[in-house]
Amino acid sequence: MAKLIKEIRTKAGTKKWQVNGRRYGARPMRPQFPTKEAAEDALAKMIAARGAGLNPTRRDVTFQMQSDAFLKNNAETLAGRSLRSYASCLRVHILPRFGARRVIDINTASIKTLLTEERAKGISPATVSLIRATLSVIFQTAVDDGLVAVNPVTAARVGNRGRKARAAANQSVPKERVFTQKQIDAILEWCAARDHDLHDFVFTLLRTGCRPGECRALRWQDIVGNKILIERALDDRNVIGLTKTGGKRAVDLSPALKDVLRLRLLKRPGAEPTSFVFGNGTPPTEREMSRRFAVALDECEIVGHSLYDCRHSFASILLARGAALLWVAKQLGHSNASITLKYYAHFIPVEGVDYIGLLDERAADATEREEMKAST
Repeated sequence: MAKLIKEIRTKAGTKKWQVNGRRYGARPMRPQFPTKEAAEDALAKMIAARGAGLNPTRRDVTFQMQSDAFLKNNAETLAGRSLRSYASCLRVHILPRFGARRVIDINTASIKTLLTEERAKGISPATVSLIRATLSVIFQTAVDDGLVAVNPVTAARVGNRGRKARAAANQSVPKERVFTQKQIDAILEWCAARDHDLHDFVFTLLRTGCRPGECRALRWQDIVGNKILIERALDDRNVIGLTKTGGKRAVDLSPALKDVLRLRLLKRPGAEPTSFVFGNGTPPTEREMSRRFAVALDECEIVGHSLYDCRHSFASILLARGAALLWVAKQLGHSNASITLKYYAHFIPVEGVDYIGLLDERAADATEREEMKAST
């Protein structure tokens, strides 16, 4: 490989330092400078403009090295499941292709090629999205470390212009994943008769919209007045950590759920504020609750569902009944209402309502209608 900076002599005999900027699209391709320092500065600017890297002294960092550093540095901050998901995705899909390559040599085109080939293998859109997300977070650390100027994954969207590709990328929650009211009643009725603990757990999921791991991590001290504080979560190995987004939130406590939890606490006279709401001393595992819920679904002859669908049902039912989008997003713990809209927009009713007629409404009538709405 040719040197990027070399010493030359001009026809006049003057010593110059020449930069080979051809690979970086420089114009002129081989500029000359009076000092080596000036040449090195120019090379750094060329690399930055190309997006291949900013730090010439670290050009030999491979993708394997960068990904190993990412996993090590985030071992304490990422949820255990997320960390294992990244590691598995790297091992199976990414490192075989990029592991030995230098970070600065991996560009948007090569990333798009990888995503296209993985999709052609029949891998699910969700897995392809995970591959892209894994690449993105690691290249972002490379940006932060000064190895590259921009994240090459940003523009690596495969086939995002075609109708089929847009349909495949639609990640909204299908209506089939949401429990009907009849199914909810059947599940709760069976649990009340056969598994009281599961009844309280499922009822809490349906009335708060929290994730199952967040529900398993609830302590009695988290119930404050008419609010439940969601501050932690349990992973699939029953290790307490942060919530999925790393944030904390307070969700509203409905009167019905308040009664269920009050009766549950009365049945546990020795419970401490720090005791877990669910489980006997220790919180139940994800596998245990999933197994018990699967039994309930089987007994109720309901197929194709999981515990997480209680969260989907919470959001979809509220939005279908006219709850404010921003309020639902806050209850779910979404950092942005656009996330809620992306997954649940098709549950928001838009047909059969004369919205356009609101423009012809007199100001007095509009004020009266708002006052009546506020009083209900």
